[in-house]
Amino acid sequence: MSVLAAALIAALGFGCGAGTDASKADGVWWWDNRLDDSYLDFAAEHGVREIYYYTSSFTEKTETFLRKADEKDIAVYWLNGKYEWIEDSAPLLEKMQEYLAFQRESAYPFAGVHLDIEPHQHPEFDEKREELILGLVALARTLDRTYPDVSFGYDIPFWLHDEISADGETKPAYAFMIDIADEVTLMSYRDDADAIYDVAKEEIGYAISAGKTLCLGVETGENEDDIVTFYEEGAAYLSDQLAALREMLPQDFGIVVHHIETWRSLRR
Repeated sequence: MSVLAAALIAALGFGCGAGTDASKADGVWWWDNRLDDSYLDFAAEHGVREIYYYTSSFTEKTETFLRKADEKDIAVYWLNGKYEWIEDSAPLLEKMQEYLAFQRESAYPFAGVHLDIEPHQHPEFDEKREELILGLVALARTLDRTYPDVSFGYDIPFWLHDEISADGETKPAYAFMIDIADEVTLMSYRDDADAIYDVAKEEIGYAISAGKTLCLGVETGENEDDIVTFYEEGAAYLSDQLAALREMLPQDFGIVVHHIETWRSLRR
């Protein structure tokens, strides 16, 4: 991948479209940058073609990870996100300057930016729901216009159906995000293929009509609400459901797993 391939990814809008094995995933969140190389081996063995890699700083360690992923033909996106950025984007814009400096200097740059900015984490979300959702859309629009050469992906919840008005249009918030983003990952967290598709069907339909692709996210971490995660069902069942879900999706749509540690530790 290196510099040339990263440039091609940015230009062509590389996404999490389906790989060759229907029972495997296309992407994975990587929240802990202290993990050893065996997790990268696991990702490659399970069909992963893009990693959303969290780091708060860009160091030699970052470039080493990117090089090792490149050797396995895996694209790496810089993962970060705080709900506070919706109301105050200055810290994110500062981080973007650090990101761009790294991109210019590194022999192994990121393929793009993957943002996990969840308005519902705001402690006043119930009181400020419309304002915060509008703020998320506005932030995505600002980033798209400010950094036109950067590929931006976003995680959004499957329930982001609020009708909002922005830029002279009124439509569901998820539609704005799909239109603006280079890649949207829907946190469609359910524990069987039919349920995952059901919570995602409006977004799937809109993405198809808009000529965009969509990534569907699945959860593997422990949760008191069992229907949102494959934690109790285990790895074999997860693989079966990924294959079943794949049959329901357009060929260029993808499936991604949250997250690398809990996925690897699923009961075999």
